[in-house]
Amino acid sequence: MRVLVMTTPDPSHLATLVPVAWALRTAGHEVLVLGRPDSAEPARTAGLNFVSLGGLFDTEQMVLSDLAPGKRPLESRPRGTKGGFGGVWIEHAKSMVEDYLGFARSFRPELIISDPLEYSALILGALLRVPVVHHRWGVDPIGTPRLPTAREELRGTCQSLGLETLPEPTVVLDSCPGALQLPELKPETPVRYVPFNGSEMLPSWLRAEWDRRDSRSKRVAVSLGRRTLVYNGVPFVRALLRSFAEMQDVELIATVGAEYRERIGPVPANVRMVDPVPLHLLLGSCDAIITHGGAATTMTATLFGLPQLVLPQMADCFAHGDRLAATGAGISFDTVTAQDDAGLLREALTQLLTDPRYAEAAGSLRTEMAGMPSPAQIASDLEQLALSRAHS
Repeated sequence: MRVLVMTTPDPSHLATLVPVAWALRTAGHEVLVLGRPDSAEPARTAGLNFVSLGGLFDTEQMVLSDLAPGKRPLESRPRGTKGGFGGVWIEHAKSMVEDYLGFARSFRPELIISDPLEYSALILGALLRVPVVHHRWGVDPIGTPRLPTAREELRGTCQSLGLETLPEPTVVLDSCPGALQLPELKPETPVRYVPFNGSEMLPSWLRAEWDRRDSRSKRVAVSLGRRTLVYNGVPFVRALLRSFAEMQDVELIATVGAEYRERIGPVPANVRMVDPVPLHLLLGSCDAIITHGGAATTMTATLFGLPQLVLPQMADCFAHGDRLAATGAGISFDTVTAQDDAGLLREALTQLLTDPRYAEAAGSLRTEMAGMPSPAQIASDLEQLALSRAHS
């Protein structure tokens, strides 16, 4: 079976699709990733073959150009402010669908899998008469809920290609535990979350400490995503790391690229800045995590049953923070005032580490996640789906 994996042109958007793509690959199917040049390196590190069409999209520059000088996203556009760049995925689909269609007609896929904002996949599936699987990243405030708007905005594009309207996906895969997902969304096909946070080597410092960690201290990961720093976040991260100087019984491991450490400057003795590391290698030694609320970070931390302190800056990060707080598995601060309050941050982290209810709630989400069907099981179901469609 030929499987076409499609991803919107952002380096972070492919990761969630990788486990299912590999489950299909190891089942003997031909898997090919299609996208713009932005996704070439993520596909390479995932060990998947890639076809690049179109020009570089560069979401990072797009966001930076929309920020006030020197301000991080939450400072430039507080939560609730109208606007943003969600419409860029519509424009991406309009500009690329014919190129994608031309390639797909040559490749002749029998199954298409995409992230929930790659609307071209839905058009290709309808025109080629093959099933289309959307795979959510996590808590989903902008994928399924945005489809009616996308349908209206892409009406002309669809009609120009012979379709009356933008179709629905045949299947929606959801790795988010039902208790964590937005309650207004109907349940979709569950698939167990398997983290793919990159293919870097296991750091020697982490390997050496597996057997030597002082169990009397608490370890907290600080993983704010690379883009928190890219998006004018150095002052924010500097202040955040210095907020915890008084918590001497807590060790904080902050993933910070080497190019930012000099700008951040000295940090407290209980804070260690390390190179970014695949989170699933680190989190097994941690008691909690401080995050930006990105989907991959949130879902990986949930897999490890960690209470989470969420400091969202933009997009679906707010929804991840909201839902973690609603389930009792985390605390979320979504204003600049709260995120910049050192005392409030220390108090919140202390609660996460000392109040057993947070760990219990996080453990409950972990248990639910562990009970979901594996990607290998889902791959078998998708194979049957494609076969039934081919014979219908």
